[in-house]
Amino acid sequence: MSFSVSSSIEHSGAVVISVRGTVEHTTVASLCDTINHDVEQHRPAFVYVDLQYVTYIDAAAVGALDACRRSARNGGTSVLLRNASAAVDRTLQLSGMFGRPGG
Repeated sequence: MSFSVSSSIEHSGAVVISVRGTVEHTTVASLCDTINHDVEQHRPAFVYVDLQYVTYIDAAAVGALDACRRSARNGGTSVLLRNASAAVDRTLQLSGMFGRPGG
């Protein structure tokens, strides 16, 4: 499965970023660029990163995603992960950087 990322805005003003495929050191920059762009463009209170169709995430991507999340938080935006598969959730939990995805 190839990697893709897209975003939309909910009626509440929250941004939803939908991710598909494998998130790893070679693809995570595209995800972080999308998060950063949406935060700068829309200034939402919340960005939800939907991981429903992510098949794998590596440790380098988790670290980069955490850095991106912290940067957004400094600007007043909360980045929350949701709909992670069991395998992706396990990697996120083992990293110690992310609480339980779902919000």
